[in-house]
Amino acid sequence: MLTRLLQLNYMAFQKINAPAGGHPVLDAIMIFCANSLIFFFPIIMLMLWGIPLAWRKHSLSPKEVDNYRERRAVVLWIGVACVLAYGLNLLIEQFVFEPRPFVSHKVHLLVSHPADGSFPSDHSAWAFAVVGMILLDLLLVFIARQREHYGQPFWQKAEKKFFLTTGLLCVLALLLACSIGVARVFVGIHYPGDIIGGAIDGLFAASIVTWVRQRLDWITQAFLRLATMLR
Repeated sequence: MLTRLLQLNYMAFQKINAPAGGHPVLDAIMIFCANSLIFFFPIIMLMLWGIPLAWRKHSLSPKEVDNYRERRAVVLWIGVACVLAYGLNLLIEQFVFEPRPFVSHKVHLLVSHPADGSFPSDHSAWAFAVVGMILLDLLLVFIARQREHYGQPFWQKAEKKFFLTTGLLCVLALLLACSIGVARVFVGIHYPGDIIGGAIDGLFAASIVTWVRQRLDWITQAFLRLATMLR
């Protein structure tokens, strides 16, 4: 079974890596995605944080303020999720060592990279930790709103704006995460299984941090009050 999975993993790698080196424009795009796209996630976090309340020309309703605080709470805990995802990766690497594709096989290598362990992907773990935190927050807020307005419609203007903007940022984060994963296979430094493993790791870390966050809400509120004072 394991042998078959490894074969499928390598076959998928070959299909994705095969076009590398044949199209300069595509190569440049994939190199950028593999190396630099991860740095766009802080921009998503800034967009989640939103415009400082003091800069706004009009006052917000209590519900809008609650929504802003909810999104900012997610931003505060995203960093914790990324650190945990990286720690889980380091733990896995103590028990599982998989050489990089360019070490074990002849590949179309487009970037230089140390010949360290390939599984799981740190980039994928970080990216999907962000995706998981936003997605789980959307789910929990949706459930909470349904309970709060049981049997009544709750799609007020503030709610629609919250779910629309946060949902769009979640989709954008997911697209970035998938693009990074595909690109790192394309340039020859990861197997598809590394990306999947990193994604599972990141989502697992997001789940743990979300569980902890719900039980340590007082810490979140303290940091949010501090951030409001320093705005």
